[in-house]
Amino acid sequence: MSPRPASAVPYVLAAPGYLAGGGDSGHLTELLLRGHGWHNVSAIDYHTALASPDGRMHVVHDRRAGWTWNLRATRPDGREWEAVLGDHLPVEYVTALVDTMRQPPTTHSHTVLDPLLEAGWFLDGADPASTAVSPDGLVRVTGEPTRRGAPTSWRATCTVNGYRWWTAALSTHTPPGVVTALTRSLARDDSLPRMAIGTPLYGCGPYTRLAPTSHGWDDERALLEARIADARARRTTGPGPSAPPPQPAMPPAATRSR
Repeated sequence: MSPRPASAVPYVLAAPGYLAGGGDSGHLTELLLRGHGWHNVSAIDYHTALASPDGRMHVVHDRRAGWTWNLRATRPDGREWEAVLGDHLPVEYVTALVDTMRQPPTTHSHTVLDPLLEAGWFLDGADPASTAVSPDGLVRVTGEPTRRGAPTSWRATCTVNGYRWWTAALSTHTPPGVVTALTRSLARDDSLPRMAIGTPLYGCGPYTRLAPTSHGWDDERALLEARIADARARRTTGPGPSAPPPQPAMPPAATRSR
C-alpha cells in the first residue's frame, strides 16, 4: 500500500493556541533562510542554527535540549539578550518574537502584561512579582526584577495537571517589544491548525477546544510560500514607511463546530 499523501492527513483547529503544540518548525526556519536571507551556520547534527545577514541575531532549534528554541541578539546599545523557548510553544508565537526582534526597537508606553489583562487574564496577588495568569489557570507570565530599579527578566510557563508543557525564559535587556510579542500571542484567541494525530496534547483534552477544518498540509505550505515571497519582495523593494511587522499566517475560514 502506498503511503498516505501528506495532503490527506486530517487537520484540526486547536484553541487556546498555547495548548496547540509546537507545530512545524520549518515555518520559521524556511522563512528566515529562503525569505529573509539568513544563513545556516549549524556546526553539528541534530540542531539548526541560523544567523541574520549582519550576524547580530541568531535563532537556534536544538534537539540536544529537547528541540528548544534559542533566540539571541545584540541591541543597538551593545547589550545582549537571550530567549529560551520550549518546543511545545507554538511556532507561530516563536515567529512573532523573531519578527519583532528583526524590527527597529520602538518605545512602548504600556506594560508588557497589558495584552494579557485586556484579554481577561488576571494578576496573581499572592505573587510578589508581576504575574499574569490565564483564565483557565494553566499559563503564568512573571516579571522578575533582579533588584529594585534593575531591568526585568520574564518567564512564562504552561502547566497542565502537574506536567509542564512548555516554558519561555527571556533574559534581562530583552527589548520590551519582543516580550510583548509573546504576551500578545498568548492573549490571542485564534485557533491554530494542527495535524489531528497527536492533538490535543496528552492530558490537555479537557482544556482544549478542537474544531474540524478543511485546512490541510497543502494549505500550510501555500501560506508559508506566500510569506516567503512577501519577505523576498520586502528585501528587494523595502517596506513602506508605515508597514507593520508581519503577523503569523492564520488559516482561512473553515467549518467549525464548538
